[in-house]
Amino acid sequence: MIRTELLSVILLLLAVLGIVALVARLGRAALRLGLNAAEATAASGLAEVSQRRGDITGYLEGRASTETLRRARRRNLAAVLGYGLLLVAPLFSELAQEVYAIAALLWLLPRRPIRPAPTQVTPR
Repeated sequence: MIRTELLSVILLLLAVLGIVALVARLGRAALRLGLNAAEATAASGLAEVSQRRGDITGYLEGRASTETLRRARRRNLAAVLGYGLLLVAPLFSELAQEVYAIAALLWLLPRRPIRPAPTQVTPR
């Protein structure tokens, strides 16, 4: 009897840690998504300015940067939707506590940075 109570308390504690981990991952992914959208807007604006000025190199670099940021935005949107689904979907099943307890393992996985490190361009 005491063992089952102890196990249920441990499961509850792990479930709470899992929910906190999911909320933290969701928040970081949403922040990355917002920053990506802002950077993509700025990069596309700079590409348009370069195009109007006739700066082909600046235009092509801006377009490449915009495409890279769009791919990252899709990846971040998928992360936001995935974490949101993992946070909400178990509430409608009988295995919610177990799913959230498994999500506690997210604390052990490395986190992606909110903003990626800038790439250094080497002069030719």
